[in-house]
Amino acid sequence: MQDVRSLNFAGPYRYTSRGTGVFHFPLARPWTWALTHHGMWNVFVHDHEPARQGMPARRHPLHPPPELMGCWLAIYATREYDADAVDWLRKGHDLEAPGASVLPARAYVAMARLAEVSTLGNDYRSFGADPWWKPAGVSSRGTVAWWLEELQVFEPLEAPEAPRLAPLDPELLPELRERVRMARDGIWRPEQYVLQRPPPPPPPEAPPPRPKPTPAPPARRELPADDSPVPPMGPVEQLGLFGGGS
Repeated sequence: MQDVRSLNFAGPYRYTSRGTGVFHFPLARPWTWALTHHGMWNVFVHDHEPARQGMPARRHPLHPPPELMGCWLAIYATREYDADAVDWLRKGHDLEAPGASVLPARAYVAMARLAEVSTLGNDYRSFGADPWWKPAGVSSRGTVAWWLEELQVFEPLEAPEAPRLAPLDPELLPELRERVRMARDGIWRPEQYVLQRPPPPPPPEAPPPRPKPTPAPPARRELPADDSPVPPMGPVEQLGLFGGGS
């Protein structure tokens, strides 16, 4: 496998002859669903370099070997389910991907011809003509895209995992060709998944009513002081209060 850093990025390169070989191409779900049901026609392939002392884990985008151009890729749905892809598909294409329990796994689900390889910087499709490359609102999934043509979805064919881009097991080829033929003739049709969008988040709770302010007591009014002299008291009849009287 060629490393992307060793290649000249003068521009995209395209197949010049149709190959007849069929090669194992693993792809995590739900990317397989986007490819088979929603018009995705480019994939991004990376080699992963594990972390080591002083260096974080990294991934390197790859170009395929030249002899692979024009050949068939047997798209294999792996057991992995890419949770980040769910968010990317929702934001970039308004697609709600089926869950892992719904989509087929460890099975071949489609065939496609590897037609072209290009980089983000030199491909005309990166400037808005193809929404799968870099839709508005989300980041690009990579810098080196493998473009697929003549995609044919067929009834999933369960099979064990294999190394990436290994030639397809010859014992599987007759069954795979038969399933491709049945799909092309319309005898088999892709399963349609009923997509249910997650319920919208509940509206935020209304803030509790603010307590009514306690009314302030009325202001106390002080009477003005009367400092005038008090006249002397005159004679008062005791009215028998002290035993006197007539």
